[in-house]
Amino acid sequence: MLSAPPPPQPLRPARWLAAALLAVGACQPASAPPARASQDAATPPGATGAATPAPHDGAPPPQPAPPPRGGNGKPALVAASDGAALDSRSPVRLPPPPFGAALVRRAPAGSSAAPRLVKIAEKKNQITDEAAWFTTNGLALPMITPAPGAGAGAGAGGASDTFPSFAPERYRDQALVKVIGHGDHSALLYGPNFAEARFVAILDAARTIVAFFDFESFLMPPAFEPKEAGFVKGSIGWAAVEDGVLYVSSGHRTYAASSKGKNAYLSAIELASGQLLWQSAPLVCNAENFVLHGDHLLCGYGFTAEPDFLYVLERATGKVVSKLPLKSGPEFLVEKDGKLFVRTYDTDYVFEIR
Repeated sequence: MLSAPPPPQPLRPARWLAAALLAVGACQPASAPPARASQDAATPPGATGAATPAPHDGAPPPQPAPPPRGGNGKPALVAASDGAALDSRSPVRLPPPPFGAALVRRAPAGSSAAPRLVKIAEKKNQITDEAAWFTTNGLALPMITPAPGAGAGAGAGGASDTFPSFAPERYRDQALVKVIGHGDHSALLYGPNFAEARFVAILDAARTIVAFFDFESFLMPPAFEPKEAGFVKGSIGWAAVEDGVLYVSSGHRTYAASSKGKNAYLSAIELASGQLLWQSAPLVCNAENFVLHGDHLLCGYGFTAEPDFLYVLERATGKVVSKLPLKSGPEFLVEKDGKLFVRTYDTDYVFEIR
């Protein structure tokens, strides 16, 4: 009989503080996810149709009713530069993914050789010194967070307490929980709280919403331990668009065994149609973010008492082409000057990208 795994360590608020302080336009961190997180956690084909929720053997937290599916099955276009509400819009409800490695159709990407990651530095960190790691290395994530005093009127010095005006702060009863600014596009993530992002809106450079998706069907694994039902409901963690394809990470924040290993995926969604192009193997991406690097994706997975790895995936197919062991779960990945800086729970790495 297997012994019970060690309990996951509580989420460290400093991790979210670091991301917010060093993000583009950041002033304060967003609210932290629930404490049911590991030492290595942050904060997881296609017939069309509405998602069918997985059966619940326990009592997971209640979820909001899904909005109706769009009549034409395509993302709605709506100017958002004035902060117009999304309440009248119908996001495209994506059908359940395979919850496993699957290739429906190649994403538009080249076939260049996979980058080789060569470790050039490794040192222990102080666990709570994420902000110093960002500052010392001159790094930042492209996250935009609310100004001081969010939700409480004008903050100190009269600062605004809201996300940027181009980002509607609510979609129906869902709050805007993350804004990711990639320069030529932005991703707006909505959910009941920071740890349960479910809706993703993509804005182009003109801040017009060009795609709006409901990922509810991606978030509840098809099988799970009954006693873990309240913890395996996942969320969308990161999103980025390249060549008309939306790449997203999704997964939950508890042990992989709780969902029978069905956790922490990267998926490629065609922006114009909402079709799933591919889904990666499980357990490849539960870091705060992933990195688009040419024809490849750089990501990482780890959790308490589970193997910790840095992965390189093909952007066209989602296939894992290489992996490197890490001493603890990866939290942040930032590419700069031909190097990949990787922050894990207790170790900082620098890899040269060759």
